Amino acid sequence: MNVWSQLHQAHKPFFIFAPMDDVTDTVFREVVARAAKPDLTMTEFASSDGFAHPKGRPSVEQRLRVNDTEVELAVPLIAQIWGNHPDHYYAMAKDLAARQQFAGIDINMGCPEKGIVKRGCCGGLIKAENWENAAAIIEATKAGAGNLPVSVKTRIGLGTIITEEWVSHLLKQDIAALIIHGRTVREMSRVPAHWDEIGKAVKLRDQLAPKTLMIGNGDVLSRNQGERLAAAYNLDGIMIGRGVFQDPFVFASKEAEHPPEEMFAILLHHVNLYDSTWGDAKSYNPLKRFFKMYVSGFPGAAELRARLMDTKTPDEARKIMGRITPSGIVA
Repeated sequence: MNVWSQLHQAHKPFFIFAPMDDVTDTVFREVVARAAKPDLTMTEFASSDGFAHPKGRPSVEQRLRVNDTEVELAVPLIAQIWGNHPDHYYAMAKDLAARQQFAGIDINMGCPEKGIVKRGCCGGLIKAENWENAAAIIEATKAGAGNLPVSVKTRIGLGTIITEEWVSHLLKQDIAALIIHGRTVREMSRVPAHWDEIGKAVKLRDQLAPKTLMIGNGDVLSRNQGERLAAAYNLDGIMIGRGVFQDPFVFASKEAEHPPEEMFAILLHHVNLYDSTWGDAKSYNPLKRFFKMYVSGFPGAAELRARLMDTKTPDEARKIMGRITPSGIVA
């Protein structure tokens, strides 16, 4: 039984931690899972085209890294890949299946980054002229993946909403799951997600591919909200991305208060794990995007955040963290 079937039997709805570029590395996935485990998580976007070339391979491997400490948490992990050439997808999927680290492979057909879309990758595959290639990519990935299930994450259109046409095309490709972000590529995250279109996609699934699981994504900021949306639109699962920045405990089954000292402890763990995992192999600056999620909502939070944002190394951040009292005030 594949991971999607297992989730479907165990949870309704199940919750997935969304793939986010330069965010969901092995470090942050572990941090979130230690706070409150999602039912499933995904890697950062990993390029199948980069994977195929010696010069691009090291960067891709960094995105696919899985620490032993993350493995111990036993949250199923799916590798999300993207690119433009079916043969590259086949080779990468075959390699990933052989590693036995991943529970499945997801194809990114929704990322709205302009340069990538222009090349006919990710969200660019939604262009009608690229539909044939999208189908070829899915077929090649399934062939390479062997027993690993293949899913697709996409949006509801490029510039205009074409849910019925595009989703119908994908559902005819015999995929294990379809994750719908309820916006077009050009809308990015600037407008509220169109959940009515996600509901329309579910009805199409019922008609065309009853075995394909449907997951909704867009503007979900809490587990309770996700459960309501899943019930309203008959979804099998909910994906949460940016909501984790407002609450690292977003996947918890029960809401609870988390005092500043608890958040500081998680921040310190995050800094230490980032440092021990990446060292000089990765810039320190991406770590700063997480500071606000740990340091907010108490007197002196803005000042403390400003001090942390001025740091240039993990050691500098640790020194500041070491001078925090239980009340959150820098001594």
